[in-house]
Amino acid sequence: MKEETFLLTNFEIQAGVNLDISLSYVLVGELNAKKDNCILILTSYSATHEDALDLIPDSEYIEASKYCFVIINMIANSASSSPSNTSVPFDGPRFPLVTVHDNVIAQHRLITEELGISRLRLVMGFSMGGLQAFEWGAQNSEMIDAILPICGAARVSRHNWLFLEGAKAALQADQEFNRGDYKKTPEIGMDAFAKVYGGWAFSQDFFREELYRNLGMDSVEDVISFMKDYFGRREPNDLIAMIQTWQTANIAYNKKYKGDFERALQEITSQAIVMPGSTDLYFRVADSEYEVRHMPNAELRVIESKLGHVAGSGMDPVGKREIGCAMRDLLS
Repeated sequence: MKEETFLLTNFEIQAGVNLDISLSYVLVGELNAKKDNCILILTSYSATHEDALDLIPDSEYIEASKYCFVIINMIANSASSSPSNTSVPFDGPRFPLVTVHDNVIAQHRLITEELGISRLRLVMGFSMGGLQAFEWGAQNSEMIDAILPICGAARVSRHNWLFLEGAKAALQADQEFNRGDYKKTPEIGMDAFAKVYGGWAFSQDFFREELYRNLGMDSVEDVISFMKDYFGRREPNDLIAMIQTWQTANIAYNKKYKGDFERALQEITSQAIVMPGSTDLYFRVADSEYEVRHMPNAELRVIESKLGHVAGSGMDPVGKREIGCAMRDLLS
């Protein structure tokens, strides 16, 4: 597995800004001669292609060697173009808002222009990867056999937006953050960010029943440390930029649909299995039910887990099994 890059020069984003974008991606497996064995995996919040490998199922579900998995790093995740690796005038806090729609337009160019792929067997992703999978379906169903959004949504709810705003504010409140022009890591802000995020990423049942012990943690304090280590891999400005991408996610916010959310859902004609988590605190089952009702070829499969949002990340054996089964069914 070798990390590759695809450069889009003078790429126009929805914010009306033109900038050079570098997309980092990897291929796991080989494209066949017809280039029709491709599964596209999109990354989640603060994750890179290395984390997304957890979504490739065990051999009991699919024969992975038959497929080529293309994993594309989301913009602002520190691997693709991000506040932390972009030069003036778009460095640090000056990095513009890049939407989920912008990401998918860039990814589509990578898939079609760089790799020469005209047909995708499956487009899938967890969390923010699920946001991108919905966007792929709304924009490009004619070239996609199936989509698999896991613990994601076709648009971000107001409550989800508010959770993200709280986590973002906790980080930005550190004086060391200095509106993004920090000279050193704002440790107090990162600690506060981890505490806010940890209370949302896992469910009430997870804490009540001390299920964190199953993940090798002995206390709530260990959960906080786990979250801080996880997000500490990223620059604070990158975390903020990805939150802003997340907060503006809506498959209807583009020239094609002009805000008509139901029409955008109806245009996802690919086969779909939508997989919310039963105890996910911000991508709620009720939202997924609404989306599936308006999608012509969609099925709802709820991941029954007490781990909350992370049930679909690959950390939960139950979630991993259900995702494997869904992939098997969609690919068959």
